[in-house]
Amino acid sequence: MSVWWVNLGERFAEQRAAGALWCPNKTVLNDGSLAAPQWHWSIIQDVRAGEFVVLARDGSIEGVGIVRQTAVPESPKPAGFPGGKWHSLGWRLPTTFILFNRARSRDELTAGLFLEQVKYSPLLNQLDGKGRGAQIYLTRVRDIDGVALFERIAALLDVEQPGWLERGIEGSLEDQGPAGTGSPAATSRTAIVQARVGQGQFRKSLLDLWGGKCSATGLDILDLLTASHIHPWAAASDAEKLDPFNGLLLSPAFDAAFDKGLISLHTDGTWINAANLSAEQLERASLANMERYPVSGLTERHAVYLEMHRQNAQERARALSPGQV
Repeated sequence: MSVWWVNLGERFAEQRAAGALWCPNKTVLNDGSLAAPQWHWSIIQDVRAGEFVVLARDGSIEGVGIVRQTAVPESPKPAGFPGGKWHSLGWRLPTTFILFNRARSRDELTAGLFLEQVKYSPLLNQLDGKGRGAQIYLTRVRDIDGVALFERIAALLDVEQPGWLERGIEGSLEDQGPAGTGSPAATSRTAIVQARVGQGQFRKSLLDLWGGKCSATGLDILDLLTASHIHPWAAASDAEKLDPFNGLLLSPAFDAAFDKGLISLHTDGTWINAANLSAEQLERASLANMERYPVSGLTERHAVYLEMHRQNAQERARALSPGQV
């Protein structure tokens, strides 16, 4: 499952009304002549039905799109697009727009993500929470950031619009025509829905195990707590994905830093500054005085996963120079 990012900008309303993303297949030069399309336009041809697109606009995230079919070439631009600035033909990507009740802050939803400078990334966040967005239309989000961001968006939509995922994916399959249960589209739908259900079960298990409080700070505001895997979800087996002892219930700052391997845990519950962050960095990241928040209640079943987490954090620290943290 790929997660994509689109910057809709001033043309949000037109694309929403069209039920599709659209970008030109030629660049209009200053003299009116045509040239090859920008890379962040032509990449739309790589998006597949059933994949997700983060809908971003002006420092906010509006929701998520579910792609209904692959891009249709030589499609006229949607009604309302300006004239000479845009070539008249392009790629049309039929997409179901699923929007929040109100737009959410991009910086808040991506906190702790997009911290590394990666080619073609839509965003680079600083440890102080300020993000710099790239001036591009569409790009693929690497898995380590895309899966986490999708889960945050999905958790909000689960509250606002229960059943949104199943309805949206069913709609994407209908656009693809009849498909048997063994078809790639049907298999993709089953995998995605099962993953979301599994994540819900995992969160419930952690809420029960940790009494509905952050494993470190004791924070009990459920909307601010994340069910964080110790051994990463992407690398875990099916059993490990659902094992509550492969998880901690963490508040935002601890979750983001733990997920990235910037901090780790000893088996006695004391925190490790794995990335050797400076006192100023820890302060700005709301992680100062970590020694005041040891994790109580860890067991031998946690220890196996924590050992893997410490090893991964150490490998990451060796691979990065101080300026890259």
